[in-house]
Amino acid sequence: MNKPIRGKVWKFGDSIDTDCINPYYKYPDPEELRKHTMESARPEFAAEVKPGDIVVGGRNFGCGSSRHGKVLYEVGVVAVLAESFSTLFLRNGISGGDMVLAVPGISALMDDGQMLEIDYRKGLVKNLASGKTLTIKQYPPMIENIIQAGGMWPYAIARLKTESQAAA
Repeated sequence: MNKPIRGKVWKFGDSIDTDCINPYYKYPDPEELRKHTMESARPEFAAEVKPGDIVVGGRNFGCGSSRHGKVLYEVGVVAVLAESFSTLFLRNGISGGDMVLAVPGISALMDDGQMLEIDYRKGLVKNLASGKTLTIKQYPPMIENIIQAGGMWPYAIARLKTESQAAA
């Protein structure tokens, strides 16, 4: 969150559901699952995604069940930006320490394969081809701390240690 992120965009439409993102019902083995991530929307995704790539979605990204989208980060994605997220997907992403940002207008800003820069500290996303930007609504400090810690569990453990040492 403290340094700008640049990556190639994989663009998806509205209502990409968790069965598409994480088709565990067909591939219960985690290694096999990674090979089939997003295949119902983009069959080539899992084979072609590279570390540092960014997913851009439309409205209601991550709708469906309560499954987490962690598999996206396991295949190399560094951030998911969408017009909007299902509430549960967004909360699971934050709890998992993932960079998930609702950015209204992101679908019109980016085309598939273009380079996107996310400068969270400046509150901007930028299409590097066109130079056009959008504003990011930043999270409250506690949410930022959870994401920077790597998720809710690492955050809670670190906070417990700090508070225990202060009390000793």
